[in-house]
Amino acid sequence: MASCTRRQAITLGGAAAVLAACAPDERPGPQPSPARAARPGRLFAETAAGLAVVDLATGALRASYPGGVAEPRWARLYQLHDGHLRTYQAGTGILIDDLAVAPAGEGPPRIKAVSMGLAALGPPPGPRARTTITLADAGRRRTLHLDGNVEPEAFSTDGSAMYVLDRLPASAPDRYRVRVYDLDSGKLGALQTRDKRQIPPGQEEEMRGQGRQAVFDPGQNVLFTLYTHQDDHLHTRDLKAGRDLSPGVHAFVHVLHLDQRWAFCLDLPTPFGLGPAEAHTLALEGQRLYVFDASTGRAVLASTTDLTIVRSGLAGAPTVAAGEAFSAAGGGRLFLAAGRRLLVCDGATLARQAAWDLPGPARGLAYLNGELLAGAGEQVLRLDPRSGARLGAVALPGLRALRHAEPAAG
Repeated sequence: MASCTRRQAITLGGAAAVLAACAPDERPGPQPSPARAARPGRLFAETAAGLAVVDLATGALRASYPGGVAEPRWARLYQLHDGHLRTYQAGTGILIDDLAVAPAGEGPPRIKAVSMGLAALGPPPGPRARTTITLADAGRRRTLHLDGNVEPEAFSTDGSAMYVLDRLPASAPDRYRVRVYDLDSGKLGALQTRDKRQIPPGQEEEMRGQGRQAVFDPGQNVLFTLYTHQDDHLHTRDLKAGRDLSPGVHAFVHVLHLDQRWAFCLDLPTPFGLGPAEAHTLALEGQRLYVFDASTGRAVLASTTDLTIVRSGLAGAPTVAAGEAFSAAGGGRLFLAAGRRLLVCDGATLARQAAWDLPGPARGLAYLNGELLAGAGEQVLRLDPRSGARLGAVALPGLRALRHAEPAAG
């Protein structure tokens, strides 16, 4: 996503030198430990059978939703199947809504954006000069016909605005910009800058590249999206000033305030964005935002309050040449996994504290109830985040990635 202001890039240079003296705890893998009963909680994971919900206290699979999509707060799940859009309460699986939806004439509809009971269905990617979008809300639906090649991306938390990717040129898109559609007025327009000024016509940022991963901050109602491979990219402030201050920036985090309708881009230093997109990962804890590149072992820590990079360093030697990387943060620590390697770093300094081997390929990380949940192969390990001791495991056939974990309500 992008239609945002400018943050001049910084380079990593020798920032990792201060970390070289640390002596991390190297162990062959999570060590056996007496099993400990898991506290009540839920785990959401992407599996071959769909979005799965697991009861952590019992290890039982509650339900699977093929094609399921969760809203940012993980309160509801949405599933499009056999011409029906079904909405479920995420914690209980109770069916909230079942709405018949018909194809819009541009191919089979897909769930594009969801939030607090509101869902947007759109056509599959492809060239088009006009886009039909179906909005579903509390058992009702309406159809929007928007000029251009647009794709719903997110909603404001109050349901008054829908953010879309506007792909350019519409007939053969090779770039895109983020715009906002006001659901009350029916108008599509530009976002604001971080200081809440309207972006003038012709100065909206146009992006190339791909969105890798997004994390949502429910406290600020802000969506952070990691983008890589942004060659020849200019931010809005540069476009307004007629200058290029960011040559060689290949990745950044797009910051979108869902309620205030402003966006900002936080540039990442080289070598972020040069390696495979799947080697990059994003994690959030409180006011700390982390980005890690497993292909180089580099990590950065950014502040979510002033949107600046406050520290950069070398979290560890490159873990994999290819393959998906995962991250999680909690208890003042940063956890990174790729291939069969799991790194533990200090959340404030990025200094590596430990490195453990996993019994299978990494399939995601989550921090909950003082434990680290690590997907490895077709199981989820419960680990002591300080010692790496194995506290238990949950079998989950067809596991692809952990997506979210939360304590049980009440």
